[in-house]
Amino acid sequence: MASSSCPIDEYNGVFRWVLDVQSEWPCSDNIKSGREAALYWAQENDNRRALSFLTAEEHEKVLRFYHIRDVKLSLGSQLLKRCAVVQSCRVPWSESHISKHENHKPCYVPKNGSGKHLEFNVSHHGSLVALAGCTDRDIQIGVDVVQVDTVKDLPRVRQEGWSSWVRTYEAVFSDREVQDIITWEPSQFIDGDDLLRAKLRHFYAHWCLKEAYVKMTGDALMAPWLQDMEFRNVQTPRAASDLSAMDSTKDWGEAIPDVEVWRDGKQVTGVKLELQAFRNDYMIGIASSRLDVPFSPYKLLDLQQDVYSATEAS
Repeated sequence: MASSSCPIDEYNGVFRWVLDVQSEWPCSDNIKSGREAALYWAQENDNRRALSFLTAEEHEKVLRFYHIRDVKLSLGSQLLKRCAVVQSCRVPWSESHISKHENHKPCYVPKNGSGKHLEFNVSHHGSLVALAGCTDRDIQIGVDVVQVDTVKDLPRVRQEGWSSWVRTYEAVFSDREVQDIITWEPSQFIDGDDLLRAKLRHFYAHWCLKEAYVKMTGDALMAPWLQDMEFRNVQTPRAASDLSAMDSTKDWGEAIPDVEVWRDGKQVTGVKLELQAFRNDYMIGIASSRLDVPFSPYKLLDLQQDVYSATEAS
């Protein structure tokens, strides 16, 4: 379930945020790309203000991207990380530096050793940035957001055939998962491109869960045990429009909790997973190493009200 308001100081658990960078920094998809285009984009008033809250290193990191959509995603990611530290650890924006664990996962550790720590993970795809965090030190978190881009994928699927297209990604999945993805059929009869769209959505449900899990462990998709870990009986969450046909403005679709995960032929019982549909073409997967720490409702952030207000913390 999602919420429009979920302040961190009222919630003891894993908080979950989403930012839509296209809504916050709208621009045409046809805008030119390249270093000069990024620098030009950065001079616009709203964009310049957002960039002003970054350090020089963060600023440079954001503007090194070639495509403006990637610039916006990187900027949103940087702002969300700093905002999460400020709001959860009660430190000024100027002290909200980001650290890294030995496995390169981001975190916040106070420089003086006292105060709250923050474990968090960030993902972005399409126009969304998702962040999940928790001030409990004894927890690992992974989050992944995917956009089901059927406009991009359908031509290749039609050309190669469904089975061949899926096997392009077989290095990421177990043999059982590959077979499940190839043979899966929706509960209601559909055919043609509608069937392929449903099958693509099921594929991305698997992908999103896999990414969230390996990001939780810090191993990413290069993990040597990747094909030994699998999700079984994966359900595809219904899109927002499928839950509320009468309300086209609804953002949140179905949430699928208690996802079944197996590794080396044995069911993994110490990991909490959930898959959440957002609008009509997004899914967000989250994995946590703590069964006893609850997930907050998702919060769709407003840049002005939720992020910029945190920059004034002192």
